Amino acid sequence: MVAVWVVAGALATPVVAQDEAPPVQVRLEAVADTTIFGNQGGDTGNDGVSDGSGPGIWTSVLASGTTRRALIRFDLSGIPPGSQVLSASVQFFVVRARDTHDLSLHRVLAAWGEGASNGGDAGVGAPAQPGDATWSHRFWPTTAWARRGGDFVARASATRAVGFGPASHTIPSTPALVADVQGWLQSPASNHGWMLIGDDAGQQNAKRLASRHAGSPSARPTLVLSVQPPAPDSGDVPLPAWALGLLGAGLATMLARRRQG
Repeated sequence: MVAVWVVAGALATPVVAQDEAPPVQVRLEAVADTTIFGNQGGDTGNDGVSDGSGPGIWTSVLASGTTRRALIRFDLSGIPPGSQVLSASVQFFVVRARDTHDLSLHRVLAAWGEGASNGGDAGVGAPAQPGDATWSHRFWPTTAWARRGGDFVARASATRAVGFGPASHTIPSTPALVADVQGWLQSPASNHGWMLIGDDAGQQNAKRLASRHAGSPSARPTLVLSVQPPAPDSGDVPLPAWALGLLGAGLATMLARRRQG
């Protein structure tokens, strides 16, 4: 917002003009993702299993009864402070799937790690490496989750039925997704990303999605934002010397007339 001073006789009136940049689209690849592995029903075992550096992230349930949940995080530091998020959607590439069911994004409440574990294409994970997130630990083997299976908001920020692959799928923008990203912009230290959860109660309904380590960049998880950048810094345009002189003369005349009256 720029204040432009218009001088007419003895008066100087600020005329305010609002400068607003047009919205821009921002596409961000994930900077961290991994899969944690639990046992359906008993919620025990698999504590030392992860998949931090593999080509896939995994959800839902294997034939063995192993439940998988994926973690994903995006770096927002390149977006100017004060920006307004207008929409937020997340794109995934489904490599393979057994059925169509809902995938949900839940805001994560604590920091977690992506380590060097690599389970390849099997979907059963690999022994956790230092710093990996697992079902029991957000940083293996030293820092546990407050709750096994991850610390996240129970209510999903967005849910979308996702089917078979290979195909790209988008979880579309919702007010809650927008609020998540806006909150992370305002408080970067709170950006712990989302937990991606499928059908934990199903049977043999596994889904494999491409991770950020996938060979094809177009397949990697992507956050797509529409962002309104902040307005330029406001400031008053200083009056030139001639205008100051005119204003001073006008004020002097006004005071003289008041004295005579």
